[in-house]
Amino acid sequence: MFMKILFLAPHLSTGGMPAFLLKRIECLSGIDITVVEYANYSDEYVVQKNRIKSLVSNFYTLQGDKAAQLVKLLEGIDIVHVDEMIERLSDVAHVVYSEDRTWRIVETCHDVSFDPKSKFYHPDAYAFCTPYHLKTFTNVSSYKKVIEFPIDDKVDSFYDQMEARKILGFANNKKHVVNIGLWTPGKNQGEGLEIARKYPHMMFHFVGNQAANFQQYWKPLMKDLPENVRIWGERNDTDRFLKAADIFMFNSTWECNPLVLREAISHQLPIVARNLPQYEDMFTPYLHPIDTDLDTIVCNYNIPTNNTSLKFGIDHDVLYRHVLTLPITKQEMKSNITISQNFIENPFLEIKGSSINKFRVRFYDDKGVLHYSSEIGANSWVKLNRQYFTKWITRVWENNKLIYENVLNLKGKRVYIAFDSSSLGDNIAWVAYCLEFKKKHNCHVIVSTFKNFLFKDVYPELEFVNPGDIVLDVYAMYKIGWFYDSNKEPALPNTVNLQKCAANILGLDYQEIRPRISYQIGNNLYGRYVTIATNSTAGCKFWTKEGWQGVINYLVEQGYSVVNVSKERNPFDNCIQIEDDSMENTMNVIHHSEFFIGLSSGLSWLAWAMGKKVVMISNFTQPNHEFSCIRITKKNVCNGCWNNPKFRFDKGDWNWCPIHKGTDRQFECHTAITAQDVIDAIK
Repeated sequence: MFMKILFLAPHLSTGGMPAFLLKRIECLSGIDITVVEYANYSDEYVVQKNRIKSLVSNFYTLQGDKAAQLVKLLEGIDIVHVDEMIERLSDVAHVVYSEDRTWRIVETCHDVSFDPKSKFYHPDAYAFCTPYHLKTFTNVSSYKKVIEFPIDDKVDSFYDQMEARKILGFANNKKHVVNIGLWTPGKNQGEGLEIARKYPHMMFHFVGNQAANFQQYWKPLMKDLPENVRIWGERNDTDRFLKAADIFMFNSTWECNPLVLREAISHQLPIVARNLPQYEDMFTPYLHPIDTDLDTIVCNYNIPTNNTSLKFGIDHDVLYRHVLTLPITKQEMKSNITISQNFIENPFLEIKGSSINKFRVRFYDDKGVLHYSSEIGANSWVKLNRQYFTKWITRVWENNKLIYENVLNLKGKRVYIAFDSSSLGDNIAWVAYCLEFKKKHNCHVIVSTFKNFLFKDVYPELEFVNPGDIVLDVYAMYKIGWFYDSNKEPALPNTVNLQKCAANILGLDYQEIRPRISYQIGNNLYGRYVTIATNSTAGCKFWTKEGWQGVINYLVEQGYSVVNVSKERNPFDNCIQIEDDSMENTMNVIHHSEFFIGLSSGLSWLAWAMGKKVVMISNFTQPNHEFSCIRITKKNVCNGCWNNPKFRFDKGDWNWCPIHKGTDRQFECHTAITAQDVIDAIK
């Protein structure tokens, strides 16, 4: 009677784990096999899944009540082999490890990130795919055996290579470099594209799917491909590419025991790849450094013969027969729960799984102050009100035992920063702090501004998206704006410097930073001139017409032309009004001017960011509210109302003047400033 084995895989979309399971099934004989897919990740990337379906008669994908479905499939099974740590399959862990089970359990870990200390359940045996796990799982008591993916001799004749090249359309007069792998940051195809630029006389072929959940990585790379690069997508004939190749390139920075390296070795290809520490030197004889000269690279190894597909199948058969002799490991049933957490606007924590216990959840800041405490059950979540950056420390207790502690660490995480204001000045003031945030936390920052065209080309360190775009796989998100909400920012926004508003929300130390601005320099259209911007978005920001005219007349007397770059039509004498008020032309006109005179407005911020000397006429804000400039104020009249915590600007009231509205002193902060005050400052 055949041994009955149920293989439980977390998913069977294209990747290393499904490839390992496929090879295992291909190499086994005399076994009644059932394959169960825990979740269906994709109906598009199914090369390995379809092959597995063709080899087994019992194939199932769990849906809905996964636990109830699996219970029925386990009847009569001798061994359950889980190609994942069972804790990651929380919905069915208690079923696989039920106290009255009659089957043995084997588990295989396919990555190097899992921490064995987080194991709740221990199988009867581990079938490790790499020797590295013998070291990391050294303290677990279960039986352990390493069975690595096989390496077969697949070296073909010259004519077989020519046939493969003919089918794929590879030119015979060029060298061909092949890269195989899913397009992800860890696989690092971006580096491969840069290497391709260095060898324009070679062809580079990238084989592997470009899944939607990683498009933030691969999509930008597709916009500027070298001419000698071809993108093939997912293929079911990767062996043919290896037959046709002259060199195999593998740029990955994060691997366990990559199967594709073994496949490249089986074709005796020269290989350029990183020799990662977790490889435990298993690939050392076969690899050239990633910066090897591809023009001179040669293959300097023989194909090993100690781990063929035949041996791979025999080793599994021997393992399973040994496992059947082991006593079923009975263990105390623990709460089968998983804790997930993110910081997308509001700190969020969710406990999922099966447990009758209550869990005490607490959030502290980095000074140890308790901000939140609650007791919840399994399959419940909590969300805090505070949204601005806080270095949260989260702890969870079960039966007075601390089972979870997380100190917020954004290193390597995807963080989304969204601007809530469309104002030109706000966007220019805040963008530099997104880069400071990235530097501080060593994370990947995605930014949504309303002026991306000003920043995208000069901030390559940041990823820019449009407001409203869907951003996937983020761990944290912060919004920068004027909120007057203590949960969204730690200080009243009108009482702090405009740039400090962003620094506060992002948890950064404040210092003035002149942002980068992207613009094209065109012709000087006006000779020797000064730019002015006389209009703004609120009545309290305006200066007098008489004052502006006096300054214009003075500048003309000094031999300057004066160009008004405000969009509104020019009401002044001796002053040129730009006809093309597009942002591109406005920036070019400001660039060629001798200096800029403006109000507390977006164009003043723009001129400053472009490196112009700025004269700012602003007395309704405190001198440090904007940026370092030549500032015109008058302290013997009412001033600085904008920054007074007693007042809040009403953008719907053009005549907003919180102290003197409706009197002859309305807007005296600016009407009291004379043309001579500005001229003296210019002198």
